[in-house]
This record gives sequence, structure tokens and C-alpha cells, in this order.
Amino acid sequence: MGAPNMIPEIWSLVFQFLATRNDLRNVCSVCRLFDAIATPLLYRSLIFRDSPIDGRHWSKLPGDEEVETQDEADNGPFGLLCRLLDDRNDILRAFVREIIFDELKDMRTVDRVWRKLQPPNDVLATLVNRLPNLEAIVLQSKLPITDSFVNALLSHKKSPKLHLLGEDGRTRVDVKMPFVQKLHTSVNAQARAPRPRPETDRSGVRAGEPQRLALHEFFNAFPNLEELSVCINWLRGGCVMGGPPSPTRILELVLSEEATFPPLQSLSLSGYPVQGDEVALWRDRILELATRKVVNLKEFQITSYNRLSSSAALDAFLCSFDTLESLTAKGAVPSLTSVIHQSNLKHICLHTIEEPDRERETLDVEQIKDLNQHCPKLTTLEIDLDPNGTWPDDIVSVIATGFKNLRRLSIHVGLGIAHAEAYHSMEEEFAQVLTKSKAQGFAKRFFELRGPSVLEMITLKTGEDLRWFPQWHPEYAIAEEYCTKIFEIYSPLEDKHEPRLNELESDYTRLIRG
Repeated sequence: MGAPNMIPEIWSLVFQFLATRNDLRNVCSVCRLFDAIATPLLYRSLIFRDSPIDGRHWSKLPGDEEVETQDEADNGPFGLLCRLLDDRNDILRAFVREIIFDELKDMRTVDRVWRKLQPPNDVLATLVNRLPNLEAIVLQSKLPITDSFVNALLSHKKSPKLHLLGEDGRTRVDVKMPFVQKLHTSVNAQARAPRPRPETDRSGVRAGEPQRLALHEFFNAFPNLEELSVCINWLRGGCVMGGPPSPTRILELVLSEEATFPPLQSLSLSGYPVQGDEVALWRDRILELATRKVVNLKEFQITSYNRLSSSAALDAFLCSFDTLESLTAKGAVPSLTSVIHQSNLKHICLHTIEEPDRERETLDVEQIKDLNQHCPKLTTLEIDLDPNGTWPDDIVSVIATGFKNLRRLSIHVGLGIAHAEAYHSMEEEFAQVLTKSKAQGFAKRFFELRGPSVLEMITLKTGEDLRWFPQWHPEYAIAEEYCTKIFEIYSPLEDKHEPRLNELESDYTRLIRG
């Protein structure tokens, strides 16, 4: 089959918009011209992922042939790797700009990967040395960072960047790695002591090391870090509490007066739920030290189950620069004054968790007007609204008639948990807060006020993703989960038409159904 009559440059532009890698693979088989045009695009970014098991058959990569023997199974994830290292494939290697190691969930695959990547194999270092145009490596699972791998990246003529997106509190920090651009680490504050394993364990040193969070070590090891995501989890729970103390160490951030922060552009702090002094040790301390030292931040996220006793540290940090384009604050919410200081914001999410012993604070009419006035570039807005039985028309009106560049609006609708009484009535009360008819009423009034605009979608939702309890859930949380609702609303297609409404299935409903 021949290719339709268009110049190769046009076909190349067309192929760049294909939805999946499988589409690109299919294009390669159409004709020689398409193969020559699509192959460089196919190899530009390569993904190494788990080999899914289907009965006795193991697939290598999506779209690759199935294998049956154990030898083939062991080498399944490495078929593409072997192809790249083949001396005959210089041309293919020149196409590669990025390699991605996807999250590894199958422990058999993890063991095989670690054996391949550790000395004496050190396959990843070999691969870096043989990819002349490599620009980035993305590790979405915890993988070994060997001396040979570090040296290969340091000496590469293209200076490729390394993104460590699957770290678990055991990140290597004993050598400077200026090529590390992104770091995502998740630390279990209550992890039990790791089981002792022999030095020859297939998983290397990972299993024998306690978890640790020491931000100053990251800053020293990764001086050019642009994206940092730190998550402290508290995973131990259930009906049996206690046990030996956790060996996990969360260290206070200490920097000298001369020390500098890396050139962060994205910072995410998630500590849910941190306990006792841990809040001061990492969240408040990093905000205090980052004030006036992090000056070019584009994206900032902070998530916490614990409400802030004071937002002073968070407010001071946000008021010390004005470069933010995206702000997400859940649980730990700054003052509106510090938010509107960031006049370049395109995305704002401000969410306070409902609690049974107090009313949650939501934005009033004047605050929403201030937000509209001082953040004119907003395209995405996520806020809370507590209707208390009826939609507050003054608030609906000021949102609908403002924010002219808004494309997506999300409203977390409060259930009135602070007013809930007996459990037997909670479910009935919560279920009536956001119904299909009430969502339609909101949508109709909103679009009557707004008129034609660039707004694409409104989301109305109840329920709470951030709740965590060490033992049994209280009655209000059970009722809240049971009554979770999510509605997506789209503008009318034509004048005098009704807004379009779509009710989504909640995670709880999906779990019960499945």
C-alpha cells in the first residue's frame, strides 16, 4: 500500500498528534515511507514497564509478541533494551531522547530489573553511554543509582536530566548529582523496622534500610533541583495499635545563613496526617527557611489533614514572591491576602476539610470579588461552598458574572457535618444536600447569569478524600463516604436549552459494586 500524496514534513506533523504509541506502531507497518517518518517519533520517548501475565503467557511490551518459556519471560521486559544495545542499531539509538521506567508492581519484575541494573551488569549506565541524544531519564519506581550510572550521566555530552519520581525515603545522597531535576519521595512515618536480609538479596540494599527524610541532604546532593514533592504518610493503623517504635527518621531542616535553596519551580508538601512535633520539623520549618530564598516558584501544593493553628508561616512564604501560576492548598489553607498577592495565578484550589466540632470557613462574596479582581488570569478554580439547604444566590452570582477566563470550576459542597446529630439521620440528611435536581437548579441559575463564555465544565461534589483515622471511622465519616456525589455540568448547546448534567460514580460506589 502506498502513502497518500503529501510531503513527509506534513505526515510527520500529523503523526505527532496520534493518540497512542500503538497508533504509531501501526503507522510504521503501512509502507516504507510511513515507517521512515514514524519510527523516529516512536523511539523518541521509550517506556519500560511490567510484563503482564496472562495465564502461562507473558507479554513483553504492549503490542509485542507473547512468550512462553521461562528464559523468554525473564528477559521479557528487556526485549527493547536488548534491541537498543545491539551494535546494529545505531540509527535507532540516535532517535532516543527520553527513557521512562514505569512503576513496577510485579515483584518478579522488580527483582529482574534490579539484577540487570546493579553491578556487574549495570545495564542502565551502558545504555546512557550508547544513547548520543538522550535528554532525560524518568524513574517512576525506586531503582539503583550506581556509581557507573552517575558517571555516565555526568560525562554525557547532552547533559541528560534525571527525574526520580518513585523514591521511598531511601534516596542515595552521598554523591552530588547536579543532573537530578525532579524528586518525588514518600516516607512512611510509622514504618516498622525492615526485616534483616542477606547482602545478596535480589532487591539490593533497599529492604534493609530504614526510611529517612532529611531535606538538607537532598539540597546538597541535588543542587539543580527544580521540582520537589515530599509526602509523609502514616500508614500503620487498624484495630491493633502500638508495637515497637518506628525506625523512620524525619529530621529538622537546618541550613546555614550562606546556604541556598535549589532553583525550585514546583514544590509539593503533603503530610497527612503528621503527628505532634513532626509538623514543626518539616512543614513549618521548610516554609520558614524558604521564605525569600525560593523566588521563582511556579507551582505550590500543600496538603494536610491537620488544620493550621496559624497560617502565619504559610502566608509569609506566599507573600515573599509573586511568580506562582498554580496554588493547591488542601487542609492547610492560607489567608486570602497571601493568595491574591499572587496575581499570575492560573489555577487555584482552596479546600478546608469539614469537621464535626466547628463550622468550616469558606469564601464570602467580598473575598470572591477580591479573588476575581486580583487574579484575572485564572482558568481553573476549586473552592468550598456550604449551602445550608439552599444555594446562596449572592455567591453563585458573583462567581458566574466574574472570572472571564475561567474554563473549569469545581465546588466542594459541604454536608453540614458540624450540625449532624444521630447517625440514623445523617445518611438521610447528607443524601439530600446534593441531588440531581439541586445540581440542575445550580446549573440553570449559573448559566443564566453567566451567558456565553469559555467555561468548559463545572464540577459539584461532596465527600472527602483526605480523611484518615488510626482505627475505626466515626459515624459521620461513614455517612459522608456513603453519600459521596459527583456531578459534571456542561453549558447548554444552544439558547433556551438546559445545561447538560452527568453524574459520575464515586470510588465508594464503585468499590461496593465491584
